[in-house]
Amino acid sequence: MGCRNIFLPKTVDVGGVYYDPIKPEYVVKNLQTAYTLRDIERYKECLDRDSFKFYFDPSQSDIRDILRDRWGIDSLSWGYNEEVISAQRLFEYARNIVLNLTNGTKIYSSENSEIWIWDYYLKIEPAVEGQGEAVGKAIFTFVKKGNKWYIRLWQDYRSGM
Repeated sequence: MGCRNIFLPKTVDVGGVYYDPIKPEYVVKNLQTAYTLRDIERYKECLDRDSFKFYFDPSQSDIRDILRDRWGIDSLSWGYNEEVISAQRLFEYARNIVLNLTNGTKIYSSENSEIWIWDYYLKIEPAVEGQGEAVGKAIFTFVKKGNKWYIRLWQDYRSGM
């Protein structure tokens, strides 16, 4: 029989810090951490459950066919439920995800809403359908509810690599 240290936690945090989302910038930090750790519950906390929309880059010619054939969606956007299902599938599939959001610039601000544009780099291993990396701009519209901020709109604009 061995001895057990009752003061050691049963689980050890493997990294990643989450911030109280009292600023839009903290929501973005939480989003990056949730992606990296593939933490669906924390990811959902970044999104406004009531009004979230993701808008795909309209210049990605194949995205409309993928959305229609796989999801039954005939538009270039989807809502909260589709986003959560998609993220859950990605988090379960990927061995490693890197999401870097940098050079954030606020382009609009009011008491309960802000719009920011960020450069992003996303790498997924193993690659999904041959697509392992994406680079571009993400425009986030944040909404403030109480003292917390959430992403209401996420617009994706990919760049060539």
